[in-house]
Amino acid sequence: MRIVLTGAGGPAAIGVARSLKDHYLIGVDSDEYALKFAETNEKVRICSADDPDYLPSLNRIIHTTGADFVHAQPDPEVRVISDSRDLVDAKTFLPSQETVQLCQNKWRAIKRMGASGVPVPRTIPLVGPFDLDRAASEFNNKFWVRENVGAAGKGAFLANGYTTASMWVEGINKGWGRFQAAEYLPGRCFTWQSLWKDGRLVAAQGRERLKWALANRSVSGVTGITGVARISNDPRLDDIGKRAVYAMEASPNGIFGVDMKENAGGVPCVTEINIGRFFTTIEFFTQLGLNFPDLYARSAMGEDVSADKVEEGWMWLRSMDAAPKLIRG
Repeated sequence: MRIVLTGAGGPAAIGVARSLKDHYLIGVDSDEYALKFAETNEKVRICSADDPDYLPSLNRIIHTTGADFVHAQPDPEVRVISDSRDLVDAKTFLPSQETVQLCQNKWRAIKRMGASGVPVPRTIPLVGPFDLDRAASEFNNKFWVRENVGAAGKGAFLANGYTTASMWVEGINKGWGRFQAAEYLPGRCFTWQSLWKDGRLVAAQGRERLKWALANRSVSGVTGITGVARISNDPRLDDIGKRAVYAMEASPNGIFGVDMKENAGGVPCVTEINIGRFFTTIEFFTQLGLNFPDLYARSAMGEDVSADKVEEGWMWLRSMDAAPKLIRG
């Protein structure tokens, strides 16, 4: 299969490329320097997703390379390709346009899941100072503020009261209407990766995040770059993950990555759903024999595929300028 992989020079796309070595890959990226890192058969520079020429450029690449399928890895490209999927001259395999838009807005997604009975953190949209005052009171002056839209912990800040939160939301980010406040969840951190076809769960696997990489370089301690992860087959992840996905879409298709963190009572609460793309450590599962990107690409082309979970006891270690390490731990 000939596959166009967007954002090809980014860490997540590199993991996807390593999982798709049996296919012919055309890597595209708007960053000329990042593109040098792409592990694809071809590398092509493209304009950014917000450029009016993005879709025409993508289609030119599809025609020139004879690509069969397109996988968008960065969120902005997932959104653009989702919104214009009928104009893309190759196969895509995405949830519905409505679901992509819903999941890419964390507040809207949290609201939908909460209304469906899925455990989620108590969350307050920050339209103005009154909402922040309410959050400080309800959450006992310790809570997260973060942007409704964005990845890698965009705009995340652990506030210790109204004053510091206000400085972050209003003073630094001018963010009324774009931010939310959420209760602090003290427990373990999980991600549940899942692949769906016409409402059927094709494959699912959980992992526990033990450490963020480069955490001391971020004001929030959250970087979006998992430093240490381990396999988790906690049955609660399957239960809550499936409920979260079905809250978004009755007959899901494609990739749903459900992030969860335990509350004070030990219940995993869904903090967001990463839609239409893989997380940055997807190669972890591939190395253990559960190759999500290959299952995803073959499913998109009409093959009937499925896979079992991998065994617990494995860990994935990542650091800057070093190859990831798979160890028993």
